[in-house]
Amino acid sequence: MVNLHKMKRKTLIFVALCILGFSSREIQAIPYKTIPIHNMGRSMPHEYNKIELHGELATLVGPNAIEAGASDDAIYIGFNQSFGNVSISIFNSMGGIVYNTVVNTDVQHVVIIPFANVASGSYIVELSNANGYADGDFDHD
Repeated sequence: MVNLHKMKRKTLIFVALCILGFSSREIQAIPYKTIPIHNMGRSMPHEYNKIELHGELATLVGPNAIEAGASDDAIYIGFNQSFGNVSISIFNSMGGIVYNTVVNTDVQHVVIIPFANVASGSYIVELSNANGYADGDFDHD
């Protein structure tokens, strides 16, 4: 009769060796790297006019870390890197808040804000989180 306890023990040892590997090579960590949106086929659509963003959040991790654009009926914001939670606000020329939300850029890489029913004029889009801010102005016809 086979000793069931010894079989289980040998099986566990074999599984542990398989997990650890039979070689003495070092385990190498592969650094996490985000894939830019434009390489994932999610670049800003051509019908948007680029909004130039200024501030440390826009340049913190490199150029084009955040893309923003305006069209006749929407505002586009694309995050090419993860910034955690980001507050997005749009102000009119009088300083009044027209739009405000918070997005988790770890999950949501693109934000499209409907803007068709907003009055014509000059606006400022502002993005902010714990690391800083970025803002840019645009005209809406």
